[in-house]
Amino acid sequence: MNIDISDFPESDGDWTEENWEQFLKHLTEEGIVSYKEIASALLSALNPPQVGTGVASKKSFQKHYPKRKTMQAVFEWFYDQTGVCEDCGTRLELQADHIDPRENYDNPDDADTLDNLELRCRRCNVIKRPSHKKGGLTYLTAAAGLMWILFTKRPTTYKEYEKLCREYGMTMANIRFREAWALAIWLNKNEEYEIEED
Repeated sequence: MNIDISDFPESDGDWTEENWEQFLKHLTEEGIVSYKEIASALLSALNPPQVGTGVASKKSFQKHYPKRKTMQAVFEWFYDQTGVCEDCGTRLELQADHIDPRENYDNPDDADTLDNLELRCRRCNVIKRPSHKKGGLTYLTAAAGLMWILFTKRPTTYKEYEKLCREYGMTMANIRFREAWALAIWLNKNEEYEIEED
């Protein structure tokens, strides 16, 4: 059974759960990934690694607690959270995010208190930033969006890929696009992706 994704909605934000399920089947049929690898990646994204240690290791947080007590306070805060993104409700790729941004303080370190933190997923954290105004136009994180474009739009040249990434709303440096384009090059070597000369 070959799954045709060409008639799926143009925007990832318009995809239904069935579209996403069919897309996963498509990726496995194409030999891009296995279900075991998909499950492994998902389980990894559910793990909130270094949220606690990332906060507790900062001197600006440590100054609020007696020596060697910061991690205990951070874990109390961490375990008290709901375990979902404050904005979209996902459990994937959670990060500690400032409620009132550091930019709003004369001394940015003054923002580093536990009562000024909440959990937010990578995507929602990024789109809060003024420098990522177009980030909210898409459903996926930048890393996921780079791959989504590769496998749904199937650009055959790097220039076309870069253009699609910009149209998608990505504002990062072109080096990120070039790094992601490596997957197309690798797949092309195995005759699993078509590339034309730029």
